[in-house]
Amino acid sequence: MRHNRFVRLAVALLAPLLVAGVVVAQAGTAFAGTGHHGHVLYVSASAKHWNSDRSCRSAAFKTIQSAVNAASAGGTVVVCPGTYHEQVVIAKPLTLTGKQATIDETGVTPTFKVTLPGLGTQTIFAAVVMTSSWIDFTGFRVQHAQGEGILAAGLSGPVSGIVISRNAVVHNDLGGGVPPKSTYFQCAAEGQAPGDCGEGVHFAGGVAYSTIRDNFIADNSGGVLLSDDVGPTHDNVVEGNVVTDNTTDCGITVPGHNPNALNSAGVPQPSVAGVYRNVIRGNVVTDNGVQGEGAGVLFANATAGTASYDNLVEGNYIAGNGLAGVTMHAHTLPPGGHEDLNGNVIVGNSIGKNNLDGDTLDGPPGPSDLKTTGVLVFSGGTPVAVTVAHNHIFNNFFGVWLSTPVTAFGLRTNKFSHVIIPISAGH
Repeated sequence: MRHNRFVRLAVALLAPLLVAGVVVAQAGTAFAGTGHHGHVLYVSASAKHWNSDRSCRSAAFKTIQSAVNAASAGGTVVVCPGTYHEQVVIAKPLTLTGKQATIDETGVTPTFKVTLPGLGTQTIFAAVVMTSSWIDFTGFRVQHAQGEGILAAGLSGPVSGIVISRNAVVHNDLGGGVPPKSTYFQCAAEGQAPGDCGEGVHFAGGVAYSTIRDNFIADNSGGVLLSDDVGPTHDNVVEGNVVTDNTTDCGITVPGHNPNALNSAGVPQPSVAGVYRNVIRGNVVTDNGVQGEGAGVLFANATAGTASYDNLVEGNYIAGNGLAGVTMHAHTLPPGGHEDLNGNVIVGNSIGKNNLDGDTLDGPPGPSDLKTTGVLVFSGGTPVAVTVAHNHIFNNFFGVWLSTPVTAFGLRTNKFSHVIIPISAGH
């Protein structure tokens, strides 16, 4: 949960991005063409281009990208057992199915480029990049990227219907440190604070009605990130994942990055930006952020005009994380500034010992929480109203920690076990 990254990305990615050499299929685009042999293409390290391409044994494509490029929209690419050292960019509706297949960016020079205001042309170092609606990506191991494992974004307009399921996304984001090991712009350190190159899975904006389901996401810097850098990210589901040992950032992060999410009067602009109405349900979120600043699940705003609101956290098991199990941060703003963290609902979760590293919040002279804590809601001044209800919170010093401008509904419906102070309010 490095807010230096939030501000850097919000500034860098606000304007529309120009995608080099990519045609983006939008939601509702008709699936054109008949595809290759009934829409199914096969990828194998032993493939020959003259093969019949009817099974893994007769595969005609040696690389995933060559098959993706050749496939018709709405087709299927089956990736046969093996390790594929490449960056994969998916810019059309497709189903990609891995059969014991690994996408490994070790030794790969990424080539996917975008033009960023103030930064010029930048290369995106994610192992898998998705820029289209209606992508089904399942059955892969994705590893050893310097940036994100999987990055999805509506770079030329909103995308939807993306399903990322039953993958292992591990050991990505290898470019950080002080000095950074990578030239990737997200890895740039600020003083002695390392940059943050990305997450296991990142919806970077303009993504709606999509699903991240039943994945194993571990040993990245952070697990899952839903942000609004290039547009609103809303009505997505993060469900049934194991998100663990992402040791320098949060397990699941839902921050407002884009300062255009609210107008000058503080009214949400949901067609422009914001992270809202996302559902985080039934995940196991453990041991994240213990070497950095990471909650189990985090809602936060980067600066004035940003918004993360009306999201639901339900039925998760959350324990062993560096910050509070569910953490909500709204920061001190200059006069006339607005942010929105309202309407987030934390209900029916099992929340064990968290905040193992302590949370300094906005720093001195303001409050801090250095004790183990199940749920923390902090605002530096902006009123915040949330619901924290029907959770089982156990093995913490504080069950629920609230700062003064926070109103939390449902507090008395929670069950507290082995908690010294169940509800601590008015900080």
